[in-house]
Amino acid sequence: MSVKITPRGEQLVLQQIGNLEQELKHVRFDKNIAFNACGDDKIANPNFHKLEQDERVLVERIQEIQHTYKSAELIKIDERNTEIVGIGSIVKCSFEYTDFTEEEIYEIVGYGESNIDENKIFYDTPVAKKLIGLKIGDETVLSVPSGKVKCKVLRMYSGWEEVEE
Repeated sequence: MSVKITPRGEQLVLQQIGNLEQELKHVRFDKNIAFNACGDDKIANPNFHKLEQDERVLVERIQEIQHTYKSAELIKIDERNTEIVGIGSIVKCSFEYTDFTEEEIYEIVGYGESNIDENKIFYDTPVAKKLIGLKIGDETVLSVPSGKVKCKVLRMYSGWEEVEE
């Protein structure tokens, strides 16, 4: 199954690949220096082995992201849906726990865009999966480690600037 990616997500993923490739370049440079410093006795150089491991991890991560990106389905969001929650929606919800209720605003985003500090959640997370398809006033129940939480869609926004008003 391919992931869904928005143009913004595509930009972020390509930037992430570029950053990882730059980091890989530095690791390979440092690895070369470590190899030359120890000559043929690279076995005795723990720094060389750490750099080899770092290199492998970076190569695998880059390949993983590239594979996901190449098989991704590009979706364009011309206008945010303010009727039904979907990818690109900005939604205000109330979460009713056993002893308190809180409200949160989330943007449902595609692959590569999630950022919990900015309240952007990936469409494939448990919370987003439960929200997708709901309308204002609809309720769902989420399972969390402490039990069940009732979640209600309170409002949907056409943009973050509307949220700030």
